[in-house]
Amino acid sequence: MKRHLLKLVVFFGVLALAAQAQALAISPGGQIDEGDQTSQAEINAYLAATYDFDELYKQDVGGGESGSLAGSYETTFSNTPTDPADALIEYVDGQPIAEDAFLLVKDGNQTPAWYLFDLSGWDGMEDLVLTGFWPNQGAISHVSLYGGTSTTVPEPGTLLLLGSGLVGLALYGRKSFKR
Repeated sequence: MKRHLLKLVVFFGVLALAAQAQALAISPGGQIDEGDQTSQAEINAYLAATYDFDELYKQDVGGGESGSLAGSYETTFSNTPTDPADALIEYVDGQPIAEDAFLLVKDGNQTPAWYLFDLSGWDGMEDLVLTGFWPNQGAISHVSLYGGTSTTVPEPGTLLLLGSGLVGLALYGRKSFKR
């Protein structure tokens, strides 16, 4: 009996780690749109005329984050602090983007000035790994996530805790029932 419980605990632990280790790699070449507009107002006007979504999260290099999901994600820019060609967007807590998610990566001083990616199939909690944007000639100035939000989506750790508790209760009840 203890051996089965140990196997279940190990299984759920491995499941939780596997769920958290997923990442979606994004680089130029997979975009659905791009543009030469350099001001955020011009980009917003173009996107509003072309797509039906709202900006939910934005992180500027060396600046703050904004949007209704500002506390849900964290972006780390890499290569150099002021000229990053790569970035990592991680879900940290709160409400994730649910469906119809899009990512905008902007430089503004290059051609194209920005790329737009369709994140269909992204669960809103996988890491987004951005690589190879304007290498040796520019840098990411900011990233933005667009789309809708979900009502509530439990984290993998929460599901693991709930599942482990239910298994423990079932085993305890079975043991008590046999007596």
